[in-house]
Amino acid sequence: MQKLTKSFVTALSLAMATLSVIPQSAPIQAASAKAKSKTSTEYKNGSYTVMVTVENLGNNIDVPSNFFPSATVTIKNHKIASVSIDVDDIDDEGEYYVQVNDEVAIGDQKTLTFGGSVYKNGLQDASININGDPSYCNITFGDLPSSAYETVTETSATVKKVVKRTAAVYDRNGKKTKNKALKAGKTVTTYGTLTRGSVKYYKISKTANKYVQSADVDGRYITLKNTATVYTQSLEKTGTSCKKGKKVYAYAYAILNGEKYYKLGTDQYISALSADGRYIRVMHGSAVYSKNLKKTTSSVAEGKKILTFGRTTIKNKKYYQTGYNSFISASNVDGTTRTLKKNAYIYKKSKGKAVRYKKYVLKKNSKCKTYGGAVTIKGKKYYIISVDQYVVKSNFR
Repeated sequence: MQKLTKSFVTALSLAMATLSVIPQSAPIQAASAKAKSKTSTEYKNGSYTVMVTVENLGNNIDVPSNFFPSATVTIKNHKIASVSIDVDDIDDEGEYYVQVNDEVAIGDQKTLTFGGSVYKNGLQDASININGDPSYCNITFGDLPSSAYETVTETSATVKKVVKRTAAVYDRNGKKTKNKALKAGKTVTTYGTLTRGSVKYYKISKTANKYVQSADVDGRYITLKNTATVYTQSLEKTGTSCKKGKKVYAYAYAILNGEKYYKLGTDQYISALSADGRYIRVMHGSAVYSKNLKKTTSSVAEGKKILTFGRTTIKNKKYYQTGYNSFISASNVDGTTRTLKKNAYIYKKSKGKAVRYKKYVLKKNSKCKTYGGAVTIKGKKYYIISVDQYVVKSNFR
């Protein structure tokens, strides 16, 4: 039996590598049970590595049993376009070629590329011809990785939509067309949706192959209350940020690590805390707590106006969220309504003492809102009723 030289092995590897195979047609999933909706699986554009395995060899070649070449399969327009492998370390004099079925690759170039038609299921025949000495082998081809497929879901429903920002027009394959873009503010009739992978489109023609991305239709502009760091979906900083006061276009939101984020673009997210907040005035000096109600080293002074991001209940008590994992007691903001049991003066602080505030008198049985717990001024307890305004605690029922 003829032993395989280094160049023979390389040539044979080219033959087999270029043959890496996937199904001629992607597997089709059963249609969705929902009316007017169908789901299928299609090839996803890109380049993918596949394995080739020697199953049986001709009589004149001795190939190592652990020989597993690989090839690159390129998919374009959701179809297999080519199969290729780099030529490396060929030291034979003269020309060689590799033939698979009717596809032939000549070995005088750095990369051997076959048409997509060589990529099929099952056992394949390969022919290597070096200086007129042909050799043959049988090979099988590995499957494409799962990343080479994408789910495509289509629905049909007629709905009017308003374009929120300039929208390019795409074909069904997700390729941008030369059609004129739709301007923001334009009302269009949509005839269903197409979701390819993670990208959703609206069909804008009943008969023509025209789509717009839902991101250009379903989003909204938001004004940032704080400077916002831009993160990836894995919450890694991208190195960019959006300034306070800037209007940004957000077209989706996601819950990442338990927190809400707005999606600004492909793998670009900002914390919803930067956009959804509102300013409130803290009426009583407040400690800042973490989610598990551990007191932090931070605090908020009486009378300070701060940005908050909603009210929540932790262990049966109300809190305002003031940042990521930071909260203050809602009683220091919302107050508690109490009834006076007798007439009461209003005081303010002056040089550490409580002194009369103007000549105001609160009448007996009137209701008054107090904030937080009682404070002590010169050994006496007072409730805060407004910024730097106090009433003796014992005056309330």
